Amino acid sequence: MMPTQPAATPAPIHDIVGPVAFFPYPLWLVILAAFGALAIIGLLVWLTRRKRTVRPLTPEQRALAAIEELRREGSDAESYAFGVKVSDALRAYIRDQHGLDAVTRTSVEFLEALRNNPAFTNNEKGALSEFLESVDLLKYARLPAGADDIKTLLDLAERLVRGEQAPVGAK
Repeated sequence: MMPTQPAATPAPIHDIVGPVAFFPYPLWLVILAAFGALAIIGLLVWLTRRKRTVRPLTPEQRALAAIEELRREGSDAESYAFGVKVSDALRAYIRDQHGLDAVTRTSVEFLEALRNNPAFTNNEKGALSEFLESVDLLKYARLPAGADDIKTLLDLAERLVRGEQAPVGAK
């Protein structure tokens, strides 16, 4: 028989060690990337959620828009409805721009209040008087308005709103 060799001594048992932590990026780079991503997300949220501020129209812009709308309607509008709309546009402009109560007063009351008002020239007062008289004929006497009458009233209203010299008696 062969001599037996002594049994080999077993290797000492070592505890199993978990995986070694290895992160390929430096910590400062990770923090910078996270900050950049948050900034981009914040910017996108701000851009999509912020309300678009619309500047309100000035009294002149509102009146001119109403007059332009009446121009587009043209002579298709019924005389009474046209008279009401064009009168409302100019009266609202005068109320909003000059602080005169032109909307709730009759034409006579308004012209009486306008008589001593220094905000209007004599030429403008005359043009306003002519305008209100023509519109009152459309509204209350129900006179028909032709295409030329409508154009004349719209031109007169536009000149009054723009503050241009409106010739009196330009019917």
